[in-house]
Amino acid sequence: MRLAATCGPGWTPCPITPCKYLILDAPVAPENPIQPINQPLEAQLVERLPSPQGVALAIMTACAREDVSLGEVVSLVQSDPALSGRLLERANAAANGGRPVIAITEAVNRLGLQAVKQMALCFSLVDQYSKGKCQFFDYSHFWSHSLLMGVAMQQFGAMQKLGAPEELFTCGLLAQVGQLALATAYPLEYGRLLATGTRGKKLLLLERELLHLDHLHLSRELMMRWGLPRVLVDMVQWHEDPSESQLQSHSRPWHLCQCLHLALRLADFGLASKAEQGPQIAQLTETASHLGLKASDMGEHVDAAITQWQSWATRMQVRSQPNVGFDKIVEGALRPEITSESLWLRIMVVEDDPVVRRLLQTWLEQECQHTVAVATNGREALQLATDFAPHIVITDWRMPEMDGLELCRALRSSRWGESVYVLMLTSAELENDLVQAFEAGVDDYVSKPPNLRALGARLKGAWRYVRLRENAEQDSKRLTDMAAELALTNRRLQLAALTDPLTQLSNRRAGLQALAQAWGAATRHADALTLLSFDIDHFKAINDAYGHAAGDLVLQQVALTLRNASRAQDTVCRWGGEEFLVISPKLSLNEGVLAGDRLRKAVAGLVVTVEGRSLQVRVSVGVASWDQALTDQDELIAQVDKALYAAKAGGRNALAVFKSGVARCIKL
Repeated sequence: MRLAATCGPGWTPCPITPCKYLILDAPVAPENPIQPINQPLEAQLVERLPSPQGVALAIMTACAREDVSLGEVVSLVQSDPALSGRLLERANAAANGGRPVIAITEAVNRLGLQAVKQMALCFSLVDQYSKGKCQFFDYSHFWSHSLLMGVAMQQFGAMQKLGAPEELFTCGLLAQVGQLALATAYPLEYGRLLATGTRGKKLLLLERELLHLDHLHLSRELMMRWGLPRVLVDMVQWHEDPSESQLQSHSRPWHLCQCLHLALRLADFGLASKAEQGPQIAQLTETASHLGLKASDMGEHVDAAITQWQSWATRMQVRSQPNVGFDKIVEGALRPEITSESLWLRIMVVEDDPVVRRLLQTWLEQECQHTVAVATNGREALQLATDFAPHIVITDWRMPEMDGLELCRALRSSRWGESVYVLMLTSAELENDLVQAFEAGVDDYVSKPPNLRALGARLKGAWRYVRLRENAEQDSKRLTDMAAELALTNRRLQLAALTDPLTQLSNRRAGLQALAQAWGAATRHADALTLLSFDIDHFKAINDAYGHAAGDLVLQQVALTLRNASRAQDTVCRWGGEEFLVISPKLSLNEGVLAGDRLRKAVAGLVVTVEGRSLQVRVSVGVASWDQALTDQDELIAQVDKALYAAKAGGRNALAVFKSGVARCIKL
């Protein structure tokens, strides 16, 4: 988009708001995916961005210290009564009907310091930025939309077991915070941009053209600065259009991105007008199907999210909408159907002669009990037809502006107009005229002036056509629903076959498939590829001392730690027993060593509590990378196995690398 400060040849004033800037030509969104911005934010911009204040800032500062104590955070929370009340409500919501939480200490302990920090951040931003200076930015709508996204992300993410509930809620709430940041940092410029009514991908392009950054980039940067998990932050870049991402299908990052996109769709739907909700139903259910959610269950899921949204909106003084009920909205969006017990039809009469038009309207409404709309020419009829959705159109041939044949051709050129039954009123019955009419798409004709008895007979024939057509559509819909249910069942079975049920990681079979893809890419493009193998040290002793339930808990916690600490493009799988494998495309051997040591330290910092006792967990790590001397992926697997054995032999809680035909332990 180009802007100018003064008028000149070719410049067009912005029609929405008078200002010294003028809008010329907005770029059309390209077909290629928009690549994310990776440049750091300028220091001057950072100072103008939204940031927490007061108690929230103190809590975030305290939680950033390694020596922070529970009592210190509790004291800070208790200094803010509003925050205390909200955290108690969150803690009781997390209790799922268990013993109520009434003490701040217990609430903080139950939620955890990270969750408390994120909740304080969210509440602070909502309170601070409920109003602002950006004229065309709807602050109330923004927070209402963001809150519904947070609730939906928490609900759907919990169903998919994608992470901690409070982290999922915070991710959804802040996924669009970049828009608030642009409105805060550039109130005048961003207001003029919003005044154009631009949305979607085109909005991103205009943001980049005018401000040299976009709201998705700002959302990621702010969420990173506020300490949200990297795996959640990375998905924000693609959540508006997941099809542009290159995430591996059915991987955890892919599920997170799809879940965040579903939350966005639900928030759009929840705040849409009644007229806007109808077209969004199909998009919402299709998005949900990617996560294995049945269309028949969507009413329950959507209503639960809307109800929770209303509850939180009241507490946080954010606007919400009444919960009409998803199933009722869907039912209201459906077109009325013809039944065998009724001859009721929606009929549009298009006639420029007022006498004939009034005659037909009165007879159809009073004698035949049909619903009738009238128009004086074809152009007016087309404008009415999209809202009226007629079963039958009775049209004159000769009319001003657009005649009956032009109207019929226009109807047949649209998908919805293909099924409309068209009766032509004509005084011409010459063979060539009738052939021309039927070629234009007319279904039948009535001589003019119309004989009502003959017209009634033809309407019965039209009614039979409409009924057969709608029965066929119902049969087609049932077949489509059955096919969709079958596809969902197959998708769930496929997902179950590729998922380890205990850890929810990819299993060995899925890992081999991911490795085959990564191997093919590495060999074709000579890209780096590194495998990291992890084995829990003294796992048998844990099982023997504490039982298999404790061993399962250790496996789950280690799996979660590896998954959260790995890159978005990595595939983390349970390779077997207490062994895990991380497949890292485009990661060199030296980078793999650093990554392996970082993951080893992350696991070493894990504390698993069993029966009141804390277990320290350690892992041994093996690292191996692809090189052109390898002939297949089995050789690479054998190399990383040798490296893992070397780490075990080297005393455990160690890292070994396979290089130049030898596996040896290294110290970092």
